[in-house]
Amino acid sequence: MVHDYRTIGLPALLSFHTVARLGGISAAADHLGMAKSGVSRHVSQLETHFSVKLLERGARSVKLTPVGARLDQRIRSILAEMDLLDDIAREESGGVSGQVNLATTPDFGSLLASTLLPAVRQRHPDLSLVMQAAYHFEDMQDPNTDLAFRIGTFQDDRLVVKELGHFRFWLVAAPDLPGRHHLKAPQDLKGLPCLTFRDDKPETTWTFFSPENVSTIKVDGPFASRSFAVLHDLALAGEGFAFLPEFMLGEALEQGWLVRCLTEYVSRPYPVFLTYRPGARRIARVDATATLAEELIPAVLSSH
Repeated sequence: MVHDYRTIGLPALLSFHTVARLGGISAAADHLGMAKSGVSRHVSQLETHFSVKLLERGARSVKLTPVGARLDQRIRSILAEMDLLDDIAREESGGVSGQVNLATTPDFGSLLASTLLPAVRQRHPDLSLVMQAAYHFEDMQDPNTDLAFRIGTFQDDRLVVKELGHFRFWLVAAPDLPGRHHLKAPQDLKGLPCLTFRDDKPETTWTFFSPENVSTIKVDGPFASRSFAVLHDLALAGEGFAFLPEFMLGEALEQGWLVRCLTEYVSRPYPVFLTYRPGARRIARVDATATLAEELIPAVLSSH
């Protein structure tokens, strides 16, 4: 059977994608400024057209069926391409302006805010940035995300991926803490108060690399959090040893609020990637932001 795709309207695709993203008919209707009946009608149109069930409807929320989830992935790409066409046409008659949506981790987001934002404001005063900061990776096929910064290993054949540089983790503490505990090697951290990046329990393992060897140590302590910023503040308060990204530590080390411990021991290098959808840089505002990131971020990372 050959479907007549001219009968599928973009409003129906947008309604279904919004339901999938927000998890409910009501939430999608509020977001789109539509009546619930209109959103439901759009979803029903798609289900009728493809002769499949796209949603499992519950009392308060909906869940995508397997085929609904696959269809939503493709709809995201279609909507992203429509946004791309609109942006290209609009920017042909004007300069670099509008909004660029970024996705990154909270802590790397602080580095972007202090490095990228001032440069954007200086070179492109009509351009604004909106940052979504989270430790989970958002799907870059979402048309609401223009650029994403990923940490560690990353592979997605649907995306353009460029490595900007790398950073390491350094062991730090308040100035009086290392001397009190006579810290000379990673093994000496056993039994000492360590501030760990966890959200389920305080125990974890830290792996240290030195020119001579690799040491993996089990550590524990009084506090754990899935926020390096929180661990940074606790280290400043003298609550324990913290293993933190080096790009977070510049001011604290310069001012003497923290000191590096076991300076010959660091983590493995963690690469930083800039990712975006193919064709996204045909949009002037996205290309301008990406160009500044490629210019500024490697220099910041290599300075540590």
